[in-house]
Amino acid sequence: MAALLGGGDAARPLAMLEQRELIVRGRGESLAGETEYTFRHALIREAAYGMLTERDRELGHWLAGEWLERAGEGDAALLAEHFERGGNPGWAAVWYERAAEQALLGNDLVATLDLAERGVRCGAAGELLGALRLVQAEAHAWRGEFARGEQRGVEAAEHLRRGSAGWFRAIQQAAVAAGKLGNYDRVARWAGAASREPPAEGAAGARLVCIAECASFVALGGDYAATNALLGDLDGAADERGAPDPEVLARVCHVRSVQLLASGRLDASLETTVASLEAFERAGDRRNACVARSNLGFFHAELGDFERAERALRAAMDEAQRMGLHDPATHTLANLGHVLAYRGELAEAERALRQALEEEERQGDPRAVGTTRTYLAEVHLLAGDLERAEREARAGAAALDAVPPLRAAALAVLAEALLGLGRAGEALAAAGEAMSMLESLGTVEEGESLVRLAHAESLAANGDVAGARASISAARDRLLARAATVGDPARRELFLARRENARTLALAERWSGAWSSPRV
Repeated sequence: MAALLGGGDAARPLAMLEQRELIVRGRGESLAGETEYTFRHALIREAAYGMLTERDRELGHWLAGEWLERAGEGDAALLAEHFERGGNPGWAAVWYERAAEQALLGNDLVATLDLAERGVRCGAAGELLGALRLVQAEAHAWRGEFARGEQRGVEAAEHLRRGSAGWFRAIQQAAVAAGKLGNYDRVARWAGAASREPPAEGAAGARLVCIAECASFVALGGDYAATNALLGDLDGAADERGAPDPEVLARVCHVRSVQLLASGRLDASLETTVASLEAFERAGDRRNACVARSNLGFFHAELGDFERAERALRAAMDEAQRMGLHDPATHTLANLGHVLAYRGELAEAERALRQALEEEERQGDPRAVGTTRTYLAEVHLLAGDLERAEREARAGAAALDAVPPLRAAALAVLAEALLGLGRAGEALAAAGEAMSMLESLGTVEEGESLVRLAHAESLAANGDVAGARASISAARDRLLARAATVGDPARRELFLARRENARTLALAERWSGAWSSPRV
């Protein structure tokens, strides 16, 4: 108060106001060595504020902001508001950027977007504008607002110094949003830009994180050769820096888990995901730790441990919802629906998948939409509703047109539905296309066993006995080779007991002797 009075004695007027019960002394000290007073009632505060002239209000906010800044006030949003009301928009914008960063760190994404936009409205330009757009880009991505997130990431990169830590973060956010929207060509361009740009001082870690994040989406798009090239770049850079920090290690582990998944090494994928989760937790990155826990649930499901998968997914769901992370929450819900279907809880599975699909369509994520529709088609298959299974599988395959590693699974489910409907010729066309994708890629992200099984059954339904036997024999051999990479015997047994895997082994044994047509 002394600062507002121009250095005069504030003790007497404060004592008088306290005695008249207009203000009340705080129980503690908000700043070291300072006693805090508040108005006893909001109406008194508003009345006192209304008695000031516009010029006095502005001057008061300016003086209060300067005093609080010198005193070490930690609430950046409070300082920003004082400077904005005090007629110093340039300095207010600086504090709004810091406040937005604080809100992002605290996982308050709505406040992050609002505070950053207030900074922009204060006339921020250059690097400061880039920093404000960057925090908005990250908040939009976590909220599942990918088109806006990519736009803000691009704007941030345009205003930040090339090669700086902020510039690499902006490239990373643009690439994440582009990948979520299924624009893998744009991800590849961002990855190339990050790989070619030498890091400025202190930006080496940000560059590695950016490249690793780009690499994970390049892998999800099916370009495994480009993924390997990016991973080689990461390995070389890590060697130069020595042991990477936990954030870098977590990102590298994540992209390696995607790569291992694509190569069919599910056990190694799971262990690498565990390492990624532990590294994110050491780094204090709660948001990405939540994503890693959701991924862990997915890998448990791929290995056939549906009980552990459900536990991990429900834990990730609770965390995502607490932090307002719409994208991870939706992704986790879809995986949970898939697991519930395998556990025979078809009604709950369909409810979860429908809810996830509605949000995915709002977000504009074709990869997620296509995968969830494929899971819905499987639910309808299990329920015996073949017409609905066909419709969902066709819609899933259409959404995944640009994602061959996942489209193959949708086509395999479609083939199974068509076989059940007695349309063997159409089933073989769908299964043949899925098999061609598998052979051209060498592997698919999920559903490999079902692709091979559907192809063998479709050949048999069309009277190609030799082709069907050869196909199921190859499917069995490939399945056993994948199972051999699972070190733990109990885990391997669960993997082989998965529905499509058990069916493959049973059919291969039955067809190895006297021929009998498949029962579909």
